Amino acid sequence: MKTHLLIDGDVVAFSSAAAAQKVVEGEDGWVYPMAHKAEGEAIVENALWSLKTGLGADSFEVILTDPADNWRFQVDPSYKGNRTGERPLLLGYLKDYLRERHGAYHWAGLEADDVLSIKMTTPPGCDVCGGDCASANPQPVFCGAPPRLICVGRDKDFKSIPGLHHTWKDLDARGKPIVREVTQWEADRWHLIQTLAGDAVDGFKGCPGLGMKRAAEIIDSPHRLTAKEGVITRGINKGQKVTKWVAEPTRDYWEAVVSQYRKVGQGAEEALVSARLARLLRFGEYDPETEELTLWTPEMLRGVGQ
Repeated sequence: MKTHLLIDGDVVAFSSAAAAQKVVEGEDGWVYPMAHKAEGEAIVENALWSLKTGLGADSFEVILTDPADNWRFQVDPSYKGNRTGERPLLLGYLKDYLRERHGAYHWAGLEADDVLSIKMTTPPGCDVCGGDCASANPQPVFCGAPPRLICVGRDKDFKSIPGLHHTWKDLDARGKPIVREVTQWEADRWHLIQTLAGDAVDGFKGCPGLGMKRAAEIIDSPHRLTAKEGVITRGINKGQKVTKWVAEPTRDYWEAVVSQYRKVGQGAEEALVSARLARLLRFGEYDPETEELTLWTPEMLRGVGQ
């Protein structure tokens, strides 16, 4: 069986651009960031060669984020609004280099993560778009059995993509790239955890007051919170009405998630926004030819954890 790599080109370009950039102090006392295009290109080539040889791949494709649009802005206009830092000088140049030298491509309105997720969840033998749409790159032709796919990147969101993964520069004691498998349940579980905990890097908060550890505990032992009205019977606040939240076990993961939002004065609407922002699109949820996509709904949780 052949091995084919699906590589997050955003990571390759950013890491290579950052590695090529240097700070130089001029005679006038000013400090300047500088980078040489040829050095950036060499770092990119070394990175791709290391991935291909290290993972024993027969081929690879490089996928980028659409620089012009992102469907998540329609779900929440403030998405990634926290990213205001400077970018490496060669970032844009190296993305163009990946396009010209290695056929890197993007799909309209999608992040690279989404395209990788769609590719990883496409059934063997099924062609997503046939290579006919202008925004899609024609896929390599494999003879015989479908290839073994390995998703390459470093975003923690990739934990919500089922399949084989190599995290950028994750090596064992011998210096060999580590490949891990994410099961279907692990992928769905991670999506629910991020729905509760949010993602500070991408700029969405999730359920106020919940971190990753507590979110994981809620999903691993799902329970529904129900508000119970009561009256304090003793002490200085005796007679004062109080709301207590009672936990009841449930197998309805979405109800478990929504009840956490209700506890902090929000509800299903806010939970759904977080769930959609956290969701990486999968096979059947986007058409590269029409650019139509299907937003995540709680009905997609059927069978999860069973």
